Amino acid sequence: MHHRLASAFALIAALAPIARAQTPREAALAILERASRPFAAYCARSGNDLTVVAELSSSSIQAGRWKDGADVEAVASAADGRRIGSGGGRIEPGAYATSIRLTLDGSAPLSHVSVTMRGSGEKPADDWVKIYPPSGKLVADPLAYRSASRINTRPVAAFEFARNERVSIMWPELAPLDRREARLLDRSGKVLLASLPVTELRGMAVVEMGLSNVPHGDYLFELVAGAGDVAESHLLAIRIR
Repeated sequence: MHHRLASAFALIAALAPIARAQTPREAALAILERASRPFAAYCARSGNDLTVVAELSSSSIQAGRWKDGADVEAVASAADGRRIGSGGGRIEPGAYATSIRLTLDGSAPLSHVSVTMRGSGEKPADDWVKIYPPSGKLVADPLAYRSASRINTRPVAAFEFARNERVSIMWPELAPLDRREARLLDRSGKVLLASLPVTELRGMAVVEMGLSNVPHGDYLFELVAGAGDVAESHLLAIRIR
């Protein structure tokens, strides 16, 4: 009996490193779980430029946390802990979010980004984001923005939206494209809207959509970018609460 148990544990230990890799859909949806933290951090990379967005979660806004604003520090690090980029920004009172642009020194591959938020009367909060290699060569990581009749446009890191909001998603184009197609999927990957308008604006592929007619749930925006015989699919997830 003990021998069989030992053999079973040995087999589990041997298989543990062979974890199934996330699919692109699963990787995109994983970002939604960050929205429940005191603040969410999101990183979008384009070459050696990195944009770090920090946004208060809806629970922090409702609780009045950081109502007097907050200072935000972002540090980009290599796998060995070496700092390869850093910068700071500020969330002004009532703004709820800020974006910080870093230029990486390129001395080592980027591994992760640490983000710290400090504000008067609040205990400092920390988060970090693991950075994966670029998923394509035609477009870079997207940035998203939210807006509404009573909400000024602001960058998004907590990808939860209310139905009275509007989302704008911008993918920087890294190469000349001859086609841009977008569609809306449910969280399982089923196509809900087979075609969404895509515009090209200052070197970016832009998708904009009002959410008032979209039921509560999790969704994926898919951009298919093409240049000649090369085509890439990129996903960004949102949650409508």
